[in-house]
Amino acid sequence: MYPILNVIPRETLEKDFRIFVLLSASIFLLEVAGGLLTNSLALLSDSFHVLTDFVSLLLAYFSIHIARREANKRFTFGYYRAEIISAAVNGALLIFIASYIFYSAYLRFLHPASIRSGEMLIVSTIGLAANAYVAVRMQSSVKGNLNVRGAYIHVLSDTLSSIGVVIGGVIIAVTGITLIDPVISVMIGCFILSNSLPLVKESLLILMEGSPKEIDIKNIEKDIKKIDGVKGAHDVHVWSISSDIYALSAHVIVDSTAEINRIVSDINKMLKERYNIAHTTIQCECERCVNEKEIKDMRD
Repeated sequence: MYPILNVIPRETLEKDFRIFVLLSASIFLLEVAGGLLTNSLALLSDSFHVLTDFVSLLLAYFSIHIARREANKRFTFGYYRAEIISAAVNGALLIFIASYIFYSAYLRFLHPASIRSGEMLIVSTIGLAANAYVAVRMQSSVKGNLNVRGAYIHVLSDTLSSIGVVIGGVIIAVTGITLIDPVISVMIGCFILSNSLPLVKESLLILMEGSPKEIDIKNIEKDIKKIDGVKGAHDVHVWSISSDIYALSAHVIVDSTAEINRIVSDINKMLKERYNIAHTTIQCECERCVNEKEIKDMRD
């Protein structure tokens, strides 16, 4: 049995994201100023990552706002796919920023520069505190929403980046080894890349209407066959409207047309409880009814 996701209402998410966007903008301005002042590539890399945080949070905020719109004649399932598009864009932004960090680190390896570690440490510590606050606030809603997860990966990776920059600032202050700065930048880039690729992959899976990875079609067919009055099931299709909303269509072979309403009701109840599938289209087929009709037609 698959547990039903404890999804936070989108109205609550929208209010929270307003705060996250403002905090992210403040951190970005602080770290850019600090990076330029201290000549720290790690701090500047972190600030550019914060910029993508700001863009991703802003994008996530607007997509949540759009997703709350009611379905209409043109968008019959609603606007939930806006969140998936947002997640895909966020993943692409993460890949781009990781590539930029690798390139900047390469240049810094070739041409090392002096760094004002004291100021770098102060600015990165402030950024760490703000990022940690946002990451903790977002953590509870990550599992139920791919769009939120995309924004969360931005914030979490930036939090870890800030930790790396703080550690780097301490090491540089103690040892004077400035190459620690680009090394930390490379580590930040690797973390960002390792989290962005799965995000893009999952977003594309939903947009291509692939079956959710946590749902096994064969298990669904077996569970449908266990319903009283069902002889079999075929052409079973499951896809995601959004990361927390699943849909299904299926052809079900029944013993008799007399209990179709009860059978469909039992199937829908089972799908909701075991697989969290609430949108269904079930077409019932009665083999015995068809055969009896064919025999009657032949006699006539």
